[in-house]
Amino acid sequence: MGKPTLSPTGIRTDLVERLRGKTAAGDRVFDSRRVNYEAEELPAITVTTLGGTDDRWSIGTLLVKHTERLAIVGDVAGEDEAALAAALDNLEGQILDAVAGDPEWVGAFDTVEKVDSAKKLDDATGDLLGHVAVVVEVHYAVKYAPAEEPGPLDSVWVDTHSAEPAGADVSNRPVLDHEEG
Repeated sequence: MGKPTLSPTGIRTDLVERLRGKTAAGDRVFDSRRVNYEAEELPAITVTTLGGTDDRWSIGTLLVKHTERLAIVGDVAGEDEAALAAALDNLEGQILDAVAGDPEWVGAFDTVEKVDSAKKLDDATGDLLGHVAVVVEVHYAVKYAPAEEPGPLDSVWVDTHSAEPAGADVSNRPVLDHEEG
């Protein structure tokens, strides 16, 4: 599998493909699914982007350091809390191995700054469900296209003034003709 395209959509799509078949969720790995799962559909994983920020590298440049935050949420169902907790731990480890443990994926970015995770149990629906969220923060360079292309360069004006420091050997310095103003 190649490196991901460095855009939020490209990174999500790549993560979905990297996770399919490598976790207990099997092929039930989705890009930004917003529908609640039925217990029979679990385990399942949803990959979403949480948002990004740009930091300019210098004033006047269109090159920025982009930070993107992604959430990989795994959902599981269980018969009892102990089995559910074990299934959550297992799914969390599989997600981390498939993402943070993949040198090709990690190497696609300038840095993978953070990998945080949190787990919770939920029995509000009558089914015993568990959720693990792995949040990943990646950094990469982005160059934005200018809104308007600059026109051709017609001319350049250079103003020179001689300034000879005391004791400097300026014998090899070319003499330039210029107007005194």
